[in-house]
Amino acid sequence: MKNTKKLAALALGGLLLATSAAGIATASSQLNGSIKITQDNEANYANLASVNIDQAVASALKAQPGQVIKAGLENEDGYLVWGIEIASNNQIHEVKVDAKNAKILKIEKDQPDSQKEGIEEND
Repeated sequence: MKNTKKLAALALGGLLLATSAAGIATASSQLNGSIKITQDNEANYANLASVNIDQAVASALKAQPGQVIKAGLENEDGYLVWGIEIASNNQIHEVKVDAKNAKILKIEKDQPDSQKEGIEEND
């Protein structure tokens, strides 16, 4: 009986730990930039950014070498960032660069637009 209680307590503890870790992973996936967007007006993005496109691209290429495909200012989780798409080793990487200080906020693998369109058409 004691072993059953210990096993149940261990299982519950493991479940709580796994749930907490999943919550932390979800929370940490949200991006935190320096420039908070209060009004989502894309025409004003360039006026808000302290970092120009050349600085953002240079920072992104330092973190993820390759060939730049696309670069632009974006609203990411309510923050102004440069979204830089870089082709490298037959993959596309999306690098998020802080629009205030050129700090790398996130690098993730992305699908080419041609593959995205195919997925959307099949939905």
